[in-house]
Amino acid sequence: MKKKIWFTEGLSSQRDIILGVKSFAEKENHDIKIFSSHRNERKEILSVSDFSMIEPNNEEERLSFIHSITDAHGINAIHTGRNCKWFESHRENIQRSGVHLTTGSTGTHWFELADEKVTFSEFMEKNGLPVVPSVRVKNVDELRTLLSHPPFTSDCLCIKPVTGIYGMGFWRFDDNVSPVAFLNNPDSRVIHPSQYLAAHARMDCFTPQVLMPYLPGPEYSVDMVVSQGTVLAAIGRRKEGVLQYLENEGEAIELAINCARLMNADGMVNVQTRHNAEGKPLLLEINMRPSGGIGYTQHSGVNLPGLYAFHTLGLMDDDQVRQSAKTDFSPAVVRSVTDVILYPAPTGLINGDRYVSN
Repeated sequence: MKKKIWFTEGLSSQRDIILGVKSFAEKENHDIKIFSSHRNERKEILSVSDFSMIEPNNEEERLSFIHSITDAHGINAIHTGRNCKWFESHRENIQRSGVHLTTGSTGTHWFELADEKVTFSEFMEKNGLPVVPSVRVKNVDELRTLLSHPPFTSDCLCIKPVTGIYGMGFWRFDDNVSPVAFLNNPDSRVIHPSQYLAAHARMDCFTPQVLMPYLPGPEYSVDMVVSQGTVLAAIGRRKEGVLQYLENEGEAIELAINCARLMNADGMVNVQTRHNAEGKPLLLEINMRPSGGIGYTQHSGVNLPGLYAFHTLGLMDDDQVRQSAKTDFSPAVVRSVTDVILYPAPTGLINGDRYVSN
């Protein structure tokens, strides 16, 4: 019987994941039916699957929606890249029909730990893994004091919200930068400390931040396929300028693997590290979901989304995934470029039943 996997709404890589699974299934000469869903009519995502659906916006309708699809179509596996903690909290109910659920971990407390960057840092340090030192900042006065008397030996400091994704809110402090630098080149994420303090002093509330030393790098983004804490495949992307170097071994990758193990990760996850001045990798964070760049790793010859899907659907065992990731790998250098796709005119993609076959 044809296996069926459903990718619910994810982040920026949902399309790449679906295409990766399709290409891997074609390579392996195995027919898999891919379902996808999103809260919005994201045709660039929904059109590449075999069957697409619009998810309800109301969280209270989500569970009944999931059951209606799994029961009607005999879904074997569900992967979620968004609302992971919600899915994990409803795991038992969702899996009652026999469907396998992948959320990124196997307990809601792991998501809470991953989201809270200072607590995550303390946990990793307690377990003997090298991590970027950090200090929680609760208000502007604390930040002003810390900037006047830095808690780290590094000459350069950076700051970001305690919780968040996409690097939103990240800034690097520079006492010598031009006062208009953050206006003229916001993508550099560099700001004078006095300007940062002045802006936050005008706010009625202060979002908790984490202050850290800014490390020289390079930075690694390690994408992995994990089964309940056991890493089966890992590809690291060493970021240097606009280029990313694909690797499958080294200190940074071993550190990421140990982090995923400690966090009892499950599915497709991502760990980020950065080298200190001594050239040693330190943990930055773990994302209990696929990264936005997981699709880049296919240029190494290793198709992580395909390996995940085949393992989850019972088409490959642990050893087969490990062997495939080892033998198919070839070092590569990639660069992200901007592209466009033709977007179809509205064609009534969604019918009265909220889903259609593509």
